[in-house]
Amino acid sequence: MTNYLHPTLDELVPSVVYTIHRKYRQWVEKGDLLQEGWAFVLSRADQFNELLSDDSDIQRKWNEKKIAWQIRRTLERYARKEKAAKSGYQINDETYYDTVSIVTGKQIGRAHV
Repeated sequence: MTNYLHPTLDELVPSVVYTIHRKYRQWVEKGDLLQEGWAFVLSRADQFNELLSDDSDIQRKWNEKKIAWQIRRTLERYARKEKAAKSGYQINDETYYDTVSIVTGKQIGRAHV
């Protein structure tokens, strides 16, 4: 593991934290999201440094988006768990439906038996 973090990460982490905090501000502190974001980045520092050091500008931009998405997914999971805990339900109680199912009332795809 290296002690070096690519400078791009200094911009990515706070940006993603801001996005997630806007959505979950009632249930999670911004500082907690920052801490979770940096913990995630530090656990994958070598991988992220390698991806962000690519010689191709196009590939590097793609890698930035990929890393931001990974951070966003991790922080969203954390925020949803915090929301569930503070609202008094379990995270596995959440259910998502596609728009077609809601509008038509019909299930799309195979029925689970």
